Amino acid sequence: IGLKKDWYGGKWNTTVAVYRILKNNELTADPNSPPTSGLSIELGQKKAEGVEFDLRGNIARGFNLTANYAYTSAKVIKVADGVTAVKEGDIVPGYAKHTVNTWLNYKLQQGKLKGLGFSAGFTFLGDRATYWEASPDPSKEMNDYFKLDAGLLWENDKVRINANVFNVLDKYLYS
Repeated sequence: IGLKKDWYGGKWNTTVAVYRILKNNELTADPNSPPTSGLSIELGQKKAEGVEFDLRGNIARGFNLTANYAYTSAKVIKVADGVTAVKEGDIVPGYAKHTVNTWLNYKLQQGKLKGLGFSAGFTFLGDRATYWEASPDPSKEMNDYFKLDAGLLWENDKVRINANVFNVLDKYLYS
């Protein structure tokens, strides 16, 4: 369920949504096998619920912002027969409670370089749950995750050329 609103003649847009997602018998990494084994099990039922807020708009002519925040609570609510490493109420591994994405774009509007644009953005994941086997302490959460990306583009009425650099800070990040 969500609400969407345009502001200032459509120059800004906001969306807020609440969600609840149930997944049944989804395959997940087998917590009783090494992480690189490639073995999977049917977990049972997972529930993810939360709230998300989006903001998009025009800061100035040619300069745009897109920002997003989401809070997610993800838990195992039913465990399939034979699964012993997971119990009802456990946090679903790999989820982050807090997710923030922001992207800024600027494109020249006139002159010889008209159509040249620059962009930068980041992703932040906070309070991440670990995978069972990958951590010596399954109750410990993974470190927060911050990734910075950038881009360069040029476009005219018929062509758009875009080059992106992901993970500009060249940090090792857990997926």
